[in-house]
Amino acid sequence: MNILLTLSIAFILIYIFNLLFGKLLFDKKSGLKYFSQTLDLSFIVWCSSLLIYTNIFNRSLEAVNTTSHSFYFLINLFIAVVIALAVAYIQSDKVAVNISVKEKKNAALTIPAKILLGFYSIILLVSLLLYTSSSWLIRTFGPVSIDQLLYSMQTLGGTNTDQVITFIDKPLIISLVLTYFFIRMVIFFTNYSISLNHKKNRRKEKTLRFSWRKLLMPASIFFVFSGAILLSINNVGFAQVKLYLEKSTIFEKEYIDPKTVEIDFPQEKRNLIYIFVESLEGSFTSKALGGTQEYDLLEELTALTDTGAINFSNTEKIGGAYQVTGTEYTAAAIVAHTSGTPLKAPISDVNSFGANDTYSTDSTPFLPGVTSIAEILDAEGYNQSFVMGSDASFGGRRTYLTQHGDYYLLDHLEAKRLKLIPETYLSWWGYEDEKLFEYAKTEATKLSNQDKPFNLTLLTADTHNPSGLMSPNNPQKYDNHYANVISYSSYQIANFIEWCREQPFYENTTIVLVGDHLTMSQTFIEEYLTDHDRTVFNLFINSPIQPVESKNRIFTTMDMFPTTLASLNATIQGNKLGLGTNLFSDQKTLTEVYPFDIFKNQLAQQSDFYTKNILNYDETQYQKAKEKMASSSESSDSDETTDETTDETNPSSTAEKEEPTSNDTVAEAVTNSVIQ
Repeated sequence: MNILLTLSIAFILIYIFNLLFGKLLFDKKSGLKYFSQTLDLSFIVWCSSLLIYTNIFNRSLEAVNTTSHSFYFLINLFIAVVIALAVAYIQSDKVAVNISVKEKKNAALTIPAKILLGFYSIILLVSLLLYTSSSWLIRTFGPVSIDQLLYSMQTLGGTNTDQVITFIDKPLIISLVLTYFFIRMVIFFTNYSISLNHKKNRRKEKTLRFSWRKLLMPASIFFVFSGAILLSINNVGFAQVKLYLEKSTIFEKEYIDPKTVEIDFPQEKRNLIYIFVESLEGSFTSKALGGTQEYDLLEELTALTDTGAINFSNTEKIGGAYQVTGTEYTAAAIVAHTSGTPLKAPISDVNSFGANDTYSTDSTPFLPGVTSIAEILDAEGYNQSFVMGSDASFGGRRTYLTQHGDYYLLDHLEAKRLKLIPETYLSWWGYEDEKLFEYAKTEATKLSNQDKPFNLTLLTADTHNPSGLMSPNNPQKYDNHYANVISYSSYQIANFIEWCREQPFYENTTIVLVGDHLTMSQTFIEEYLTDHDRTVFNLFINSPIQPVESKNRIFTTMDMFPTTLASLNATIQGNKLGLGTNLFSDQKTLTEVYPFDIFKNQLAQQSDFYTKNILNYDETQYQKAKEKMASSSESSDSDETTDETTDETNPSSTAEKEEPTSNDTVAEAVTNSVIQ
């Protein structure tokens, strides 16, 4: 409402000034020219006011459209008056400068010139967007990987409108306004000539006009475009771009395909409640507990360690998992936690980023070579639900969760369909965490009343960057807004866990609480988290087994995959799945075998194995290879039986018999066959 009112007033005001100073501004111009010139100046007023409001005063564009922010309206009026007076004064004979502005005769842009101007304008707009977007991205989310950039560009459906608004506030407005001014400047110099009122400069001006003017624009555009690319790469990091173009061998050496591993569950299967907490770090605890805060922001959660909850830590105190490339945002974190695999997004027509193919649709397979915990539990007869307050489509999560485990998804859209919230309801990313935990209680009760084990997974959102969602019920315990949001989230989660403890199903239920990734709130990091070894928080509650060692472990969020299965009393052959290691065992994790930086860099590089066997896994090919190996195994067994008969009838045959092919050997052969 405020935007429309401001534009209307600005237009009327400028139109009046055009009429008052008509002879000075537009001699012999028609009424249509007055009108078009007024529209042009009104747009300049609006763009200028947005630049001032959103950049200088650092206000959100969303606030512009509310009637309570009259300050924005006053800015527009002020700029409109200034522009109108300035134009009128400059064009009048009162200006004591030796500059003359003359209108050229028959100087309209030709059609080829307009096409060329459009081409240059598009290049300029793209250049400006490249630089401003990369700067905005780093300031908003911190350092991001190439994989994250590529993946995010493919999966924008369901994104939070606040992030869209902040993007419009900064990169888009700046780029559009500067491109518009460029177009206006070219048109102006096409129609008008500016010269100093000195005769001695006329010959020099004429020489310059023909010598460099034709080369000035293409050269300038080239330098702007080249500079934008270099500065954008510099924002992301030249070393990271170089790393992305190199080849990794970590998957060939270390990836354990869960399809080839024997996993044994107890006769009485345990339920699983898995809670992803947005941006939950171990550094949110107090300094005494190993964090960075003066007070423990996770007081209710860290208190659970006193009652038997297990915190796997990188130190002697409260800590957690290291974040590596391919696990650093929510969609990637869900994949990493549930499958032990990073989410990579190489550009190639032969993988899932080919033509007409994105991770956010159900039209093509999402990481078809991955086997997730939900698929394993589904094969064991589990009922599974995933509750999240946002739209499950964001980041391709709906596709991943439905293709890998067949979850029932209670997201923002489903909540509206069930009439749990009004059709127009939108708070933060969808519905807030207070509602999420209430819906989760209902879902847990429903699942527990069925004659099957269950897996209930939650994904919170209130602690999302940049500063989280402040609930009206949130107590103001600290001076920092985000600190209060984190503290209230800890309180809500602890209350939900306490409710679970009071339920009949709790005795046979393991609760796993994890952060999805490190916080992206740059202002909070700058204020609190400098020079600290940041890790992703975790708790295992009501686990039937105890770890060999839970402290001073170097591990990543991918290790949560086999560790969670182990916490359900499942036995994993070899204690490794994907790139993850069961932390309850005495097996070393990959980050305890490899230097951390080397392992992290390997994940940032391109991988032929990942492209061929995870992005483009062919189930038919795999089954054929498996059947072939089974047939070979049966043939071997038959030969061994014949040998045994021969040995019995011929005692002189005392040669040692070859041992039967083990499950490990068969599994390895199948995997190698698929790779080939």
